[in-house]
Amino acid sequence: MIAAVALAFVAYSFAETYRVEVKEYTYASPDVPPAFDGARIVLLTDVHRSLFFSQKRVGRLVDRVNAMAPELVVLGGDYVYGDKTYEQSAFDELARLRAPLGTFAVLGNHDYAHPAGGGNDPAPALKAIAGAGITLLDNSGVWIENSGQRFRLAGVSDLQQGHPRAEPGLEGTTPDDLVVLISHEPDFAEKLQPGWVDLVLSGHTHAGQLTFFGRWAPVVGSMYGQKYRTGMVTSGKTTVIVSNGVGTIFPPLRFFARPQIVVITLKRAG
Repeated sequence: MIAAVALAFVAYSFAETYRVEVKEYTYASPDVPPAFDGARIVLLTDVHRSLFFSQKRVGRLVDRVNAMAPELVVLGGDYVYGDKTYEQSAFDELARLRAPLGTFAVLGNHDYAHPAGGGNDPAPALKAIAGAGITLLDNSGVWIENSGQRFRLAGVSDLQQGHPRAEPGLEGTTPDDLVVLISHEPDFAEKLQPGWVDLVLSGHTHAGQLTFFGRWAPVVGSMYGQKYRTGMVTSGKTTVIVSNGVGTIFPPLRFFARPQIVVITLKRAG
């Protein structure tokens, strides 16, 4: 009986890794410029290209995102797991992403360090991102412009392996500007000053990956417990959207923590 339950658990959890859902959020604010009212941002994160996540699967993700025709795509880091040589094949596919306002990326902890060693060296990721023609936001920011209006998109290096600083990416912004920050780890939101950033887009936690029916996870990659496990969270300093991500770390299983492509629709409020 126990063996049958264990087998059923593993079979379901393995199958769930392929059941990628589209999770939609609306972010409403008076800071959203009229030209961006209704604009859609796709957040794709934690692909974890690996022995357990093939290049073909990455390609299918790209095809699915392109079919959504988003205005902007952001990549939230952790493109590989277990071997940094997978970066190139991951970005061979991610290079095909298409969005009129561009595709932007940050690095995750696995893009720096091999889990079994190998040092803090993001060179393979940096080379692959540059070769894909994707803009890396590493403690930096850009103005996203449309019809003479704009908002600020910034990104920071990884909280564990890098040296994230928000200030350089926010240079030139005012309290009336819409500011969106990409941070692989949602915990970085706790380091922001109130009013600096309107919206933080993150991944990293995998929603716990193995959960008690989606309500609680024994292991969450956050210093704040379940707070940033998944979903839209108000930190008291900003709003954070945490994606479940797409891939896995070992074991390559998910239980009530389905992989996600996240779509954020901007809405002008007031």
